Amino acid sequence: MIKKLTISDLPIFAQRAPKTNKYDYGSVLVIGGSVGYLGAPAMSALSAYRTGSGLVTVLLQKSDYPFYQNYHPEVMVRPYDSIEGLEDILIKKNVVLFGPGLKADDPLNEQVLRVLLEKKVPLVIDASGLTILHKLLHLEYSFENVVVTPHTGEAKMLMDSLRPDEDIDKLTSLGLTVVLKDATTLIADSSRQYLADQGNPGMATAGTGDVLAGMIASLLGQGHTPLEAAIMGVYLHQSAGNFARSEFGEDSMMATDVISHISDAIKKIKK
Repeated sequence: MIKKLTISDLPIFAQRAPKTNKYDYGSVLVIGGSVGYLGAPAMSALSAYRTGSGLVTVLLQKSDYPFYQNYHPEVMVRPYDSIEGLEDILIKKNVVLFGPGLKADDPLNEQVLRVLLEKKVPLVIDASGLTILHKLLHLEYSFENVVVTPHTGEAKMLMDSLRPDEDIDKLTSLGLTVVLKDATTLIADSSRQYLADQGNPGMATAGTGDVLAGMIASLLGQGHTPLEAAIMGVYLHQSAGNFARSEFGEDSMMATDVISHISDAIKKIKK
């Protein structure tokens, strides 16, 4: 049975305790970006911070690193050029967001995802990361701590199916938590399904998916279950989009406008 997502379905957004540090609120690693698509991991990283993460790092291939413009000094940026050393980079990371702006046909990116799955790192996989995941779905990995965020076309690609509801069933049977993005978003794991329809047409613009992925990764890294992180992320994302519409109008909204209103969405659910 599919339930309409309401604020009553959300877990409590915890208050911060006085004696805490940045590692108490989750350390997020965003693996993404390539020349021409470096804004994607940047928006995901900033969205994770705005959703409450204590530390966010963007990991870029060394060839792309010189082209990255770090508009937000709070975001740490690290280059890499091989699979060696990835274990050291993963130390103290609570969650990895894999995919925003990646090159799907780069063999190194497939190697990275294989390592993440082998180590059972809590994962959010988005954008080009889904194309890479498609190559690995038939292998015997555990997907219990993995959230995927496909739009309908990507869901079709993942399971070679035309019907989104069938995609959801096939994917959740593997253990994945799925956020199927559309005008109405479907969120599901193997036991529950929710419909979220509180967004607006102004959110149909480049980058809003990167924002959502960063928000879900933030919540997963703060200790929520994959399904909790998914429903909270979608609810807050749609709410922030409505705040952005109130300020800019549907025709003029951009993804960064949604980021700027994540704080308003959080304050609203904490009241």
